[in-house]
Amino acid sequence: MAVLPLRILRSGRLVAVTASLRLMCFCALALWAAWTPLGQAGGMNDFRDSQVIHSYEEMAVRTVLDYGQVPLWTPWTCGGLYALGSPQTRFASPPFLLSLLVGARRAEPVLLFLFLVVGMEGFFRYARLRSGSALGAFVTAPLFALNGLVAMSWMQGWINFFGFLLLPWCLLGTALVCRRRPGGLVLLAGAFAVMLGFGGTYPVPMSALFVVLEAAGGLLAQRSWTQRSRVAGWLGAAALFTLGASAFRLWPLLETMQSAPRIMAGQPGTSLAGLASTLLGSVRQWDSPFFLAPPILLLAAASVFSRRALLPGVAALLCAWLATGYHFKASLFEALRALPFFETLRYPERFAFFLAFFLAVLGATGLGVLWRRARRSRLAAWGAVVMCWAALVGMGLARQGFDATARRTGIVPEPERVEQPFAQARGNRWSLGYFVALNRGSIACGEAYPVPMSEALRGDLPQEESLEDPSAGTARRAFWSPNRLEWDVHAAHPTFLRINQNWHPGWKSSVGEVVSREGLLSVSLPAGEHHVTLRFLPRSGIGGALVSLLTWVSLGFVVLGSYRQRSLALWKVGGLAAGPLIAWALLAVFWREPSAPPVLTNPNGTPLLVEALPPEARPVRATFGVPVELHGALVPEGPDANGLLSFELFWKVTGNVPRPVGVFVHLVHEHGRMSSVDHEVLGGTYFFKNAPRGPLLRDAFTVSAPTLAPGTWKLLVGLWNTRQGNRISARDTGGLVSDGRVLAGTFTVPPP
Repeated sequence: MAVLPLRILRSGRLVAVTASLRLMCFCALALWAAWTPLGQAGGMNDFRDSQVIHSYEEMAVRTVLDYGQVPLWTPWTCGGLYALGSPQTRFASPPFLLSLLVGARRAEPVLLFLFLVVGMEGFFRYARLRSGSALGAFVTAPLFALNGLVAMSWMQGWINFFGFLLLPWCLLGTALVCRRRPGGLVLLAGAFAVMLGFGGTYPVPMSALFVVLEAAGGLLAQRSWTQRSRVAGWLGAAALFTLGASAFRLWPLLETMQSAPRIMAGQPGTSLAGLASTLLGSVRQWDSPFFLAPPILLLAAASVFSRRALLPGVAALLCAWLATGYHFKASLFEALRALPFFETLRYPERFAFFLAFFLAVLGATGLGVLWRRARRSRLAAWGAVVMCWAALVGMGLARQGFDATARRTGIVPEPERVEQPFAQARGNRWSLGYFVALNRGSIACGEAYPVPMSEALRGDLPQEESLEDPSAGTARRAFWSPNRLEWDVHAAHPTFLRINQNWHPGWKSSVGEVVSREGLLSVSLPAGEHHVTLRFLPRSGIGGALVSLLTWVSLGFVVLGSYRQRSLALWKVGGLAAGPLIAWALLAVFWREPSAPPVLTNPNGTPLLVEALPPEARPVRATFGVPVELHGALVPEGPDANGLLSFELFWKVTGNVPRPVGVFVHLVHEHGRMSSVDHEVLGGTYFFKNAPRGPLLRDAFTVSAPTLAPGTWKLLVGLWNTRQGNRISARDTGGLVSDGRVLAGTFTVPPP
């Protein structure tokens, strides 16, 4: 009786360890899962996020094929922006070659297929290393790859989220580095570089957390301090190589974050029951956002008998804690957001994807436990067979949920392309695909960060460039392309050539000097006849590419050196790793380029920082239990012609303020009815904790009057701890009403 189950298990293991057979199985499963998306190839996803994210790829393809240029700048969105520095662009990665070959829209379902295969193979290799079981890693790999997040990413056009499937390659590279194998350096640096170039602003920092955990586990596994010091040296070199390999994208992103900081507020949270539901679905519904087939729990349960389950078990618990966000008073996610680069993370439930990954690793480990006992126990042998069948059932459930999600994708015919000269239009950020096809730029911006946009941008100009002083002469467009612009200019006296695009310090001119005029790209020209050529040559993009190229050359020397010598000296590896970073520092110091300071404005366009209270504002002068003062408020007498009530509060920060401190705003009607306009971020830019000391902070917000009952209303404001829910005391104010609320003014809403 024990022979039959062992034959079944050995046959499965033979397929798992034979690379060609294993990849054939993975390709078949990926084709099965991606069948519906492949049938949707060539159509346009009309979901609003897809309109924005996909259009970046379309713009990049157009830049390369139509103009023969590297897609560094895109004029088609937000009035023109630095494409390589935009977090959501994904052309700076190898999959872009497929977009160039078959078209951006036809490439997307093929990319889904390829990423599924790459994800399964990566999981197999990492899980086999971690669990010691080729069979366990083989049967659980599809459960990881067919996660509901991947299907949701296809449905909503978040193609850059396919980068999450590179997580196992990052961890595998780290594990190999801990074994001092040069191949691990290449895997780790390459996986992060591809992930970042593919628009991985979420996959990269979130994966980095578990790379650190894997590295810590590798260090603790060493038996002596000498071994640990060597491994630590290799890990340090790996970090340097990874930074260098990612410089081509990391430098532009850092530049963008500096000039346009992305602020995320709110305290999202999910209960454990809600997390289990979104992960495991329900009896009749298997298309939840992070679906992992429930049979994986059976396999994972068997791993409790193995010490190999310690690291993935700890990682799974941390993922569950992070995924609950702010639900519990002790929030690990809150602590994470206090770290640099992690303060922009939102949607903590996305850590459920990592929880699914480590549960799948535990499942592989559990099947490995049964496999090792199968030779001695008939019960264990049949148990392993049952577990394999459970995994196969899980694959069917996962594919069914995957396909159900993919079928909800809203596919419409691809818009026909119209050949005409480029011009800016008022635009619509949720229909951006149509504007790209018309060769029109959309001033309406749908980016996930506050793009520095000029208020002087126009969508109705007869021509996109003109002299600031029309009497100075004429400017005729001679050539137009995304990264290079040319004009023939006749100027009777010195003047400015203004282009209807946003200014960026990366633009360089053959004549005169590139300057910002009201945020518009402009050139200061002397008098005379000029052929003016503008080229976009950003230091961060070109310099970052040079650093990354140097990094890969250094990695090549490490790999070649390891073939010639059995053990490569650590000082050589460290020196080769540090070289590109030194070159990066030298480029940053000696390649001068003007910086783009952040544009600090409220959503209504008013400046965020003011030196004194405007004369039309009402002085208040209130102090609170934290070093914050309210100096005044601007409260309208009633709504404007559009039915809007625009309020402004003037705050001053005098010391260190805890991160959770926010503003509560109560609109109280004369008959007691109340409405709230609470917010944590001042003017959409600063938390009190990060706000500058000294100047007044103008905090502007708007309320729609039709949502309020007619009558007289009071504007009561105060501070509260958004984490604990308690108000912060107010004092030394003549206008104090009660419970820490300060009277900022009154207004009247007329009858409709």
